[in-house]
Amino acid sequence: MAGPLSGHTALVTGAARGIGLAIATRLAEAGAHAIIHDRDVVAADAATTDLRAKGLAASTLIADLAEAAAPSAMAAELKANGNEPDILVLCASVETLETWDAVSEAAMAAQTEINLHATVRLLQAFLPGMLMRGFGRIIAIGSVQEARPNPTHFHYAATKAAQSNMILDLARTLRAPDVTCNIIRPGAILTDRNRAVLGQPGREEQVLARIPLGRLGRADDCAGVALLLCSREGSYINGAEIAVDGGMRL
Repeated sequence: MAGPLSGHTALVTGAARGIGLAIATRLAEAGAHAIIHDRDVVAADAATTDLRAKGLAASTLIADLAEAAAPSAMAAELKANGNEPDILVLCASVETLETWDAVSEAAMAAQTEINLHATVRLLQAFLPGMLMRGFGRIIAIGSVQEARPNPTHFHYAATKAAQSNMILDLARTLRAPDVTCNIIRPGAILTDRNRAVLGQPGREEQVLARIPLGRLGRADDCAGVALLLCSREGSYINGAEIAVDGGMRL
């Protein structure tokens, strides 16, 4: 489909549902070939099928980012298929709700592996190609927890803040005229991951009390920002930390 992103390929990690799927859909609607990455084969294939049914360009890429070799294998597969991405949206993450005194070794390991180590490996796998071709868009999906963490997000918030530090470091040091690195920080977005938490007695009311707009966000609320950052109109935005949280960080 022709559009402002025609000719571009967007790899969105964790894109089988939620914010990742919303972003992948919006980029595909703008003409990009959307690569739906996930470790859930059924959900990823279903998302790709839905996009194709709408006449959009999409394909599935299955990999478990907890495996150190996954990003390099992903890069080799995409290169073999002629789908090397010039847009990388880092959406896949692990979020375990634990307070400081109850953080488990397993939760620390999983969140650090996916939120931090996989970020580095994905950048190493795909950023060199962007630099060589002279165009690239790196977008990390951060979290409002970086600015105002809940007690239950002790380790998760730290890993997301560290991921953002990596992206800002690249934004400052790459010095490539058309390769940008930015961060989108969602707040309380009504995704499958958050529904279970918000379904706890009194929890939704508690969250809404912290949001100046007085309502929860939608996954689509993040998609328009991602499109701007990938488009010509957003080509001079670099090193931005864009909150999509209804003011929850304030």
